[in-house]
Amino acid sequence: MTPELVEQRNPPHVAHKTHPAGFFSRFEAFVIDLVILSVIQLVASAFIQTVLKFFRLTGLVGRIQTFLDNTTLDIAVGSTVFALFVIGYFVFFWTLVGYTPGKAVLGIKVVRRNGGKLSFWRSLVRFFAYWISVIPLGLGFFWILWDPDRQGWHDKIAGSQVLYIPKKPHR
Repeated sequence: MTPELVEQRNPPHVAHKTHPAGFFSRFEAFVIDLVILSVIQLVASAFIQTVLKFFRLTGLVGRIQTFLDNTTLDIAVGSTVFALFVIGYFVFFWTLVGYTPGKAVLGIKVVRRNGGKLSFWRSLVRFFAYWISVIPLGLGFFWILWDPDRQGWHDKIAGSQVLYIPKKPHR
């Protein structure tokens, strides 16, 4: 086949048609991401405990604990570190590639309404807008079910859209 004929069949300027991802695909992707985050948390906790025991730092930690005498501090520090990790996980993936591992498994991607990539700040706004979607009994997420553009409140706030990734044609 000549290059001209190949170009006529697959013009480079024609974009693949995409359509918005629905509620259930997005929910499944979110569950996959939660499982990944939970496994990471368990592995990290086990690793930290092993390192503390291996280097016999548990006594040092115990003395510091006695000095501070506050188990609430441990919970607060651990929760803060994990919360920052969760924020970083979503914002990093949305900004860098447009999808988290869960979304990648289901073939969906987060983009700006104009189809461009999300910036760091837009990704951060989208993450915190999750709270606006979840606080009224998850209504902002269920909104995806009847919104014509399949956008949740967090998508509307951040100017984002979740689309199915078009499959590349086989040659």
